[in-house]
Amino acid sequence: MKTLLILKCMALSLILVSSCKKDEVSDNKLADEKKLEQMGADIQDFAKNKACSGDDCKVIAMGAKACGGPSSFLIYSVSKVDEKVLTDKVKAYSDFEKVINERYNRISNCAMIAIPQVDCVNGICTQK
Repeated sequence: MKTLLILKCMALSLILVSSCKKDEVSDNKLADEKKLEQMGADIQDFAKNKACSGDDCKVIAMGAKACGGPSSFLIYSVSKVDEKVLTDKVKAYSDFEKVINERYNRISNCAMIAIPQVDCVNGICTQK
């Protein structure tokens, strides 16, 4: 009788512990996704000034799809952005997206995104 009671308590404990871990993972996943979103918003804000002249416009691959390749491209003006800082921010974002892809077994479509062609149109970096 005692053995049966002990086994029931152990089973209940395992259920409670596993449900806590699931909640913890959910909380971590939400926190990680929020962090990734904030990093992306920071990058967009950093590169928002797209004023240009001549050949100032460039594109940088950003993020990481679960099956490989970037999740997006960012158009920016080299005359208005510190490229080293932008590159570092984009690398951190892309590396973090790779981590959460693996951590949470994320899936994505495997469609390749075309690299946008850009040009300076009316003084603004624009996709052709």
